[in-house]
Amino acid sequence: MASTSFPSAVTVREVGLRDGLQSLPVVVPTHIKREWIDAAYRAGQREIEVGSFVPPRLLPQMADTAELVAHAKRLEGLFVSVLVPNVKGAERALESGADLMLVPLSASRDHSLANLRKTPGEVVAMVAEIRAARDAAGSSMLIEGGVGTAFGCTLQGAVAPDTVLDLLQALLDAGADRVSLADTVGYADPAAVRRLFEAALNRVGDRLCCAHFHDTRGLGLANALAALETGITRFDACLAGIGGCPHAPGASGNVSTEDLVFMLQSMGIATGVDLPKLLALREAAAGWLQGQPLHGSIWRAGLPKTFPAAAGAIVSWNRYSLDQRVMTTETLSSDALPLAGLRVVEFTHMVMGPTCGMVLADLGAEVIKVEPVQGDRTRHLLGVGAGFFPMFNRNKKSIALDIQSPEGGEAARRLAASADVVAENFRPGTMAKYGLDYASLSAVNPRLIYVSHKGFLPGPYEMRTALDEVVQMMGGLAYMTGRPGDPVRAGTSVNDIMGGMFGAIGALAALIKRGITGRGQEVQSSLFENNVFLVGQHMLQYAITGQASAPMPDRVSAWALYDVFTVKNGEQIFLAAVSDSQWMTFCDAFGFEDLKSDPKLATNNDRVRVRPTLLADLRERLARYTASELAAVFERIGLPFAPILKPEELYEDPHLRATGGLADVRLPDGERAGQTAGAPLFPLMMDGRRLGVREHPPVLGSHTDDLLAGVGYSAGQIAGMRERRIAA
Repeated sequence: MASTSFPSAVTVREVGLRDGLQSLPVVVPTHIKREWIDAAYRAGQREIEVGSFVPPRLLPQMADTAELVAHAKRLEGLFVSVLVPNVKGAERALESGADLMLVPLSASRDHSLANLRKTPGEVVAMVAEIRAARDAAGSSMLIEGGVGTAFGCTLQGAVAPDTVLDLLQALLDAGADRVSLADTVGYADPAAVRRLFEAALNRVGDRLCCAHFHDTRGLGLANALAALETGITRFDACLAGIGGCPHAPGASGNVSTEDLVFMLQSMGIATGVDLPKLLALREAAAGWLQGQPLHGSIWRAGLPKTFPAAAGAIVSWNRYSLDQRVMTTETLSSDALPLAGLRVVEFTHMVMGPTCGMVLADLGAEVIKVEPVQGDRTRHLLGVGAGFFPMFNRNKKSIALDIQSPEGGEAARRLAASADVVAENFRPGTMAKYGLDYASLSAVNPRLIYVSHKGFLPGPYEMRTALDEVVQMMGGLAYMTGRPGDPVRAGTSVNDIMGGMFGAIGALAALIKRGITGRGQEVQSSLFENNVFLVGQHMLQYAITGQASAPMPDRVSAWALYDVFTVKNGEQIFLAAVSDSQWMTFCDAFGFEDLKSDPKLATNNDRVRVRPTLLADLRERLARYTASELAAVFERIGLPFAPILKPEELYEDPHLRATGGLADVRLPDGERAGQTAGAPLFPLMMDGRRLGVREHPPVLGSHTDDLLAGVGYSAGQIAGMRERRIAA
């Protein structure tokens, strides 16, 4: 048998927003459809059929098609198509600015009359009118004639292949730019597909541009493979296989997008689609369409370990062309950020809430920072607060809204409704005043994960005002840090930062749970309980031994050699030996044979019992060395040591400089606005790479217009909101 030569790349056109949703009884909100489009785009889909210009009274699901076209056209390189059943629909399509209008034609006369109320010949004549209208408008919009029921239907039965071929030619003669073939009721089989597509290609050549297969009888993928073998390189598909045909009882929707992409990429055929991101979108769709029938196999079984994308080679399009042959191959899979495709909307300020958002942003989420029109107050803090905003707000977008006004609050609620995660750190009750609390938002979006950062978890203290320093004082950390009688706060915002990190951990856990249950939940993190967690080891020491922990400067150390030493020239260095073997190594390195052989110093606990006198002896012995000499010895013998550095000295740290642990961020505010400063990266490596700075800390409101447009506001409405200082 001769081997089949497959194309190197195939385009998968997503039709779920039209062909899938039009058959469902539930009307999906516009903001969810926009979110679908955005997620599909992020997953690499570059052709999407967003709706149909049919009368809204007949099909309310499609009433927002013009709005969806406008939204989709904002995405660079996205080819946007719509279905038009008549001349009026074509006129609306031309007004919308879509790239292509699909005119459906049923090869079955009976199905055509039932579905379109026109004979096939009347549809052909209508295409001529549509072509004339397009040309008169001076539009470059493509017209595609889609021939459905090409293999037969439930109303008429068989459809002669010659009838199908004649209709393809007639559509082109009437003015269609290209044509496609569809099995809309599940009557095709691979052999019939191969025969008809080969005949069609012989008749109309490469103007046959697309194949469209429903999976009613389980042959959707097999039929797609048969069409692929004839040279077809564009296929319609539907996320989760939703949809059907009202005139074909039991009909299912198109072959599922995720199954088709999986098959093609498993065969080494590029699609431009990031399948894990597509599966994440499929998970989201399961929540949007709860109670509706969903289909597909790869969703249930998961990706096999042998799947090619797991090893690299994902294809990304660098521009759109009609034959889809222009692309670049990049090894994106191992570098793809794990939260790409996730939307987070944060109502946060200071450090704790922004830290949660920064963690999720660094991991790849789209994080939208909602600020007052005057901006987050941390943009302009002095002293120790000067670094707050640039440190904790990288990789985020900024929208400025007056959420206290009715119009601004409504915009914030629309934005929150588009989110997977909402994060906030305001006083208890604040968000509820504006309808932005978990109860209000989850009623609209049950899949929402809501991360609340407070001073205290619910309980007697929950209404108190808390700061990092407040909980350090009341939570024992300041006592443990300072000397007796002199409590001292830790040298950084430990509870704020860790509280935000715990909020992010909770969000990640809730995302996993949502993948199982389909529902979101509220996550709560707090400063006080975080602080208690930090001192938990000292609490347990008391519970176990009955002895309270002394402040760290006066503590009974667990190890004898574990302290800061002042050495030659007044330099300081921390030195440690935390096991008996390390003690022996230390003594050997410095020739302290007398200490090594002293039976009173034989074990760690022996040395701890005489620690004050031993340390005094060691300080005297080591004082003749410089800190750099001691560091060289300790590094050579593998013992713990550390120079005593100030934060600003870390900019010259050779390890950080060599490993790229610092990245420049552009300062958005203040006297140095526009200049850059080095900021520490998130302290993780994934697949051997650091999580970098993709977006500098945002200028106030730099994304306001785009984000408001994305939730349905027109340019005029946005301008009005800016003029009234509802947005900035």
